[in-house]
This record gives sequence, C-alpha cells and structure tokens, in this order.
Amino acid sequence: MKQEMTGGLVLCVMGLGLSFAPPVWLWTLTEKWKTKDGTGPSKSYGILLKSLGVLFAAAGCALAVWGGVSA
Repeated sequence: MKQEMTGGLVLCVMGLGLSFAPPVWLWTLTEKWKTKDGTGPSKSYGILLKSLGVLFAAAGCALAVWGGVSA
C-alpha cells in the first residue's frame, strides 16, 4: 500500500471519528482542564468539530483515491 493511500485512510478515519463522536467526550478529554467551572462545550465547539471532521474525511478520501491513481 502506498504512503498516500495509507495517509488518506488515516485522515478519513480521523475525520469520521470527529464527525460522529459526541463533542462532550472530546471536550472532556482535551479542554475541560482549562476551565474553572467545567460547564461543558459551547455549540460553536461542536460545530467546529463536526466541520473539521467532514473536512478531514473529504481530504482523506481524496488523498486515498488520487494518491493511488497517480502511480
């Protein structure tokens, strides 16, 4: 398997993980310690995670497809 295809698949899996994981889980793991009251993520945080997930998944699929074609 080529490096482009492997990288594309990794990006695609990361993107799908960000898209479908509940924002509260990711916020608890990465951002909760930075707050004083720990009330939870904002709606914009959830929108940002979902948007990045879609972007990563699209970039990963494109890299996997076009990386394998250019051989």
